[in-house]
Amino acid sequence: MTSFLKKSSAYLISNILNGLSLLFLLPFLTRFLSAEEYSQIVLFQTLIFGLLSFIHLNVFQASNIKFFDKEATHKDIQHYNSGCIIILIFSISLFTSLLFTHLSFLSELLSLPELWILYAMIIAIAQTFIQFCLWQWQMRKQAYRYSLYNSCYIILSSLFTLILLYILHDKIDARIYALLTISAVFFYAQFLLLSKIIGSFYLKYQLPP
Repeated sequence: MTSFLKKSSAYLISNILNGLSLLFLLPFLTRFLSAEEYSQIVLFQTLIFGLLSFIHLNVFQASNIKFFDKEATHKDIQHYNSGCIIILIFSISLFTSLLFTHLSFLSELLSLPELWILYAMIIAIAQTFIQFCLWQWQMRKQAYRYSLYNSCYIILSSLFTLILLYILHDKIDARIYALLTISAVFFYAQFLLLSKIIGSFYLKYQLPP
């Protein structure tokens, strides 16, 4: 019972931090940015969420179902997760191609610079792999790893945003560069983490005989 409460508290704290991160940044962003600039930041973050929703193609849920399949062996799960990663790579390639093809149209439609849309795609890709690892930890009931990794991402992105707000001359770029930098750092760490989840540094997906 005590272990259950501790793990539940870890998830709760992580989710609370996630919900409060933007609320914490709100007074700083509204202080340094005009109403129009702040609305652009909100739209940029909404674009990231939208791209993330399309990219992952529900492979998180598919991996979740396979993990709880009683007939699946540890090796089966490793192969299945490798397949999920391959699907993610194909999905990312497809949506990246579509984005480059319609970059000018999206920029005009969303009233965002083309470079921002590219940044949003990079951040969405990084967050896709970050969330894949978080789902794996959650399924394996590794609450402390989940909470620590997720909380570090939220805290560091918020702190780096504040630092850039005070350093950069063009304040509107602070949130974009903060998310881009922290996402890139955490994405790089995924190669080490995915090696444990998949069982190899390489994506060895074997088709069943």
